[in-house]
Amino acid sequence: IQQRIVDLSKRLAPEKKASIYDMHFQKKWFDSCDEAEKLIIGQCAYKAYSASSKVCVGLWLVFTLSALFLDTGLLPILAVCLIWAVSQCVYSYWSIKLSSPGANIL
Repeated sequence: IQQRIVDLSKRLAPEKKASIYDMHFQKKWFDSCDEAEKLIIGQCAYKAYSASSKVCVGLWLVFTLSALFLDTGLLPILAVCLIWAVSQCVYSYWSIKLSSPGANIL
């Protein structure tokens, strides 16, 4: 399905040159986008980040309560916290890096 969507996008926008079988597909596809498309990608990425942060908080709460009352252990809590921490750290790193003077945002 993804290949068909990419092929359709390439027919509609001939400037798209990335192949779905390329190891660097996402980078090449992003590089072939114009500024408006990059802005949309950034907004979608932020919405996905916000949603995943909210889901991690909810899962942390559920797993913490289940560990307290159902004796399920700490592994589910640690797994959710690891995913949440990686997400927060990557967001913070790139936020600091891209807000520095002379940073290449696009």
